[in-house]
Amino acid sequence: MNALGPCDWIGKMATRLGEELARLRQVKGRTLSLREVERQTGISNEYLSQLERGVASKPAPDVLQKLAKFYGAPYESLLVAAGYLREKAAERHRRVVPHDIEAIAHAAQFSTDEWNEVRSFMTFLTAKRKPGT
Repeated sequence: MNALGPCDWIGKMATRLGEELARLRQVKGRTLSLREVERQTGISNEYLSQLERGVASKPAPDVLQKLAKFYGAPYESLLVAAGYLREKAAERHRRVVPHDIEAIAHAAQFSTDEWNEVRSFMTFLTAKRKPGT
């Protein structure tokens, strides 16, 4: 078993948080800029950029709370990504329907035909799923 040293662990958490923040921003709106996130949250776009790139690590919990609220993400998931909380083993394998699905749908601005394709694809995925997965 390879144990991570303190510096390695902090770097891993910073990268994990950065990837999650970048993903959440993409989901919120494909063209959402860090300046707009700054305007909405009061967190400087420079600091947001450092967080997303994994340069800054261990942001204060109140920063994570503001970001969770803005992105519509569970606060606890950002605390886990930042390394404040440990992820429970059961949580790692649980299937979760993203509660930000409305944000995705709104940002996509699909036509009726495109929604029909999405629905068909979801039906296809559900049909091919193995029982118990």
